[in-house]
Amino acid sequence: MNTQKRILFIAIAALVAVCSFGCSFSVTTAKIADAIMTDSIDANGMPGNTVTYYPSNADMLYTSAKILNAPDNTKIRIVWIYATDNDTFDEITLDSGDISDRYIYSSFEPSSALPEGDYEVQYFVGERTKPDATVKFRVTAAETKETVDTTGAYVEDVHMTSGFDSEGVPLDTIDTVAPTGTWYVSAVLRNTQSDTIVHYVWYDTEDNVIDEYDFDPEGATDVYISGTMELTTIAPEGEYWVEIYLDDGSEPAAQISFTVSNVAAESTANLGDFTSYTMQDGGFKVSYPSSWESIEVKESNSVVFFPAEYTIDNESDVNAVIIVALKDYVDGYTLEDFQQAWIKSTEESGHDQYVNVSSTIDSVNGRDMAIYEYSYSRNGYDLYTMDFMTIEGADAYVITFTATMDELETLYPYVEQIVLSFDLL
Repeated sequence: MNTQKRILFIAIAALVAVCSFGCSFSVTTAKIADAIMTDSIDANGMPGNTVTYYPSNADMLYTSAKILNAPDNTKIRIVWIYATDNDTFDEITLDSGDISDRYIYSSFEPSSALPEGDYEVQYFVGERTKPDATVKFRVTAAETKETVDTTGAYVEDVHMTSGFDSEGVPLDTIDTVAPTGTWYVSAVLRNTQSDTIVHYVWYDTEDNVIDEYDFDPEGATDVYISGTMELTTIAPEGEYWVEIYLDDGSEPAAQISFTVSNVAAESTANLGDFTSYTMQDGGFKVSYPSSWESIEVKESNSVVFFPAEYTIDNESDVNAVIIVALKDYVDGYTLEDFQQAWIKSTEESGHDQYVNVSSTIDSVNGRDMAIYEYSYSRNGYDLYTMDFMTIEGADAYVITFTATMDELETLYPYVEQIVLSFDLL
């Protein structure tokens, strides 16, 4: 696999006409991992329980993360933002000292009741302008005896989310969902009784019930619960909502509305026109920015898309997207097998200052896709690569995006739309 990947880059390098330009930047190998909001920080800087919301009368807010692969005295900037009003209300800068891997944290002590709404904490390493990690959370109504009925089960922190982690914690707070796929609603269930049953009811834009079902928490209390709506057709755009009932209650314990919108299409429109491209022999089609150039390499079932203004002399795979169809290449492989083999071949290629940033398998437009991100240095450039991989039978398809750190933030939104548009014939 390593050989095929290298040959692809060489073939494309021989065809792409590039121009040179000067750039200077300084990139550290440090990265942020496991960023969370938490209910406490102990004397050793270790976080307590992960939380996704605080009451408006909270005494203290805490955030924690790990700094990894940090050179001595790496600076980390932590910014607190009231996202509802896009207001930065606190900011600190930490020094990693001489320990490369350690916990870091920040706390905020409100001087008065916090406004309800969406918040986030952003972590920046060094002079980077794009956050290395963002933690989102919510502030809800103050928890008092007047606002919480403790005589029976109740729910808190009800919101839509794009998904859940392995512990059942919501990944984020959203109010707009796609017209296909799966919708998720999250809540915290409190004071659960032995016979508590949770009932979900989903409504469409015409007030019609489109799904309803029960969930038995089996007595579990102070836990996240989730409801899902799996779509079998494309949902019309508009306002929808979901209600959560507890036991035999005639009134919903919570109701949350949300908007269905073709977010990907709107995002693409904001980035300008896109052009459709089809490779019949490769068996795929994709859309790319109309202002970008393209080079097709038929003998390797591959194509490269690149913005000419960001090309670098003798670095033809940098600030570019390469798509390759590897026909009859993964017979007997699972997607995870292929991902791990691809990662191994990359690690064995001997990149300078190589850092494996992350590797996941996610669903993209209903298709499982493996994602592998890593950073490294080459020929004086600090680079970041994202490989998106999927398989169909014995065929593998790889979308590779490599950028300099300076251009990563600028080019990524275009790459995201390219990946979202990718489809098989």
